[in-house]
Amino acid sequence: MSWLYARHSQRGSMLQELFVPAKRSGDASYFILKNSLEHALREQKISQFMRSSGWRAVDKDQRKEKTNGYKGPERRVSRILDPALFPLPIEEQLRKGLGVDAILGYGRRAREVAENVRSVAKTNLSVLIQGKTGTGKGVAALILHELSGRKDKPFIKVDCGAIPPTLIESELFGHEKGSFTGAFRSKPGRFHLANGGTIFLDEIGNLSLEMQTRLLGFLEERLVNAVGGLNAVRLNVRVISATNADLMEQIRKFQFREDLFYRLNEFEIKMPPLEERADDLHYLATKFLMVANAELGKHVFGFSQAAIDFLLAHTWNGNVRELKNAIKKATLLAHDVIESEHLLVDACDPHQTASLDSLLEDAFVKGLSLSAMNDLIRKAAEKRIIERVYQQSNGNKMKTCGVLGVDYSTLYRKMKEHGLDCFRR
Repeated sequence: MSWLYARHSQRGSMLQELFVPAKRSGDASYFILKNSLEHALREQKISQFMRSSGWRAVDKDQRKEKTNGYKGPERRVSRILDPALFPLPIEEQLRKGLGVDAILGYGRRAREVAENVRSVAKTNLSVLIQGKTGTGKGVAALILHELSGRKDKPFIKVDCGAIPPTLIESELFGHEKGSFTGAFRSKPGRFHLANGGTIFLDEIGNLSLEMQTRLLGFLEERLVNAVGGLNAVRLNVRVISATNADLMEQIRKFQFREDLFYRLNEFEIKMPPLEERADDLHYLATKFLMVANAELGKHVFGFSQAAIDFLLAHTWNGNVRELKNAIKKATLLAHDVIESEHLLVDACDPHQTASLDSLLEDAFVKGLSLSAMNDLIRKAAEKRIIERVYQQSNGNKMKTCGVLGVDYSTLYRKMKEHGLDCFRR
């Protein structure tokens, strides 16, 4: 139990407010969510739990007989945060009083990000958010919008890596009826839809040089001319962009405009990987457990010591997203407490791809035809190839398309087909 009291000296009180050390049978150690303690006692899920005076046997605790809402140590949770807000959308969490720290985390690196977000939120500066996939760049962008004076206006997200280059100009800036084949009616662009609010350009590094030039023109003049349009429209839009690519390296390779970089990067926020946030790991796991309980209609009330050890030992290459997915899967599988066996390795891990022998053995058991076996092997190989190339391209879809020799729409369709949502920001 040392992780609860010793590993987090700066924010240890937060974790102690969330958990109660407990025992179920024998000397097995568990950590029970304080807001689930009454339920665990009433259902006799634990035999002992820790109080400030030491271990207390459940059969000697007055809550074993009382059902009138009496609370002991668990009542202190709400003094710091309201766990009932965690499952809500981020905008609702903020508007109902949950702090930025509670959303991002209480560790040192998370507090640095929170301070930067609060500092720049109420300005109109263009913000560039950089960080690896799964670190929470989209969450930070939405918080920036919600803390700004634009929070009652639209927040429009654009995944620049998911829209084919042939359509990106029309998607961003709109088009007039008849401006190109298939343009049967006029359509406003994402910038028009975001007027008065914020546009979030995710995977900005995937924009072509031509589109970079158009975006630079908007940032300088704040004027938008739809495809096929004659009259430019002035818009009031704040631009937040994000990337997991090294834009300075792209600039050196003449793949990204330096002048656009500085226009987008009036203020920079760097999202740290989870490996640099060990002091937040347990808080985030606890938060995601509460969210998963609400989403799945479960009542999993804590972690075993072995599960905590797993969380500490695992390398979270997929960062916060991987942790969230792992906790959700574990919550689905667990009955009362998350054990280490419930924490399955994230689906993004290439080591989880089935071997050829295991695929064939499964196919033989199912009695598949030769054609069906060939199709199964082809799909498995295709998935592995896309995974490998995407990782070697550092999460850059443009580079992945170039290496694989496919267009954006094909890559996007195949990633969805193979369930590679873990590569989405």
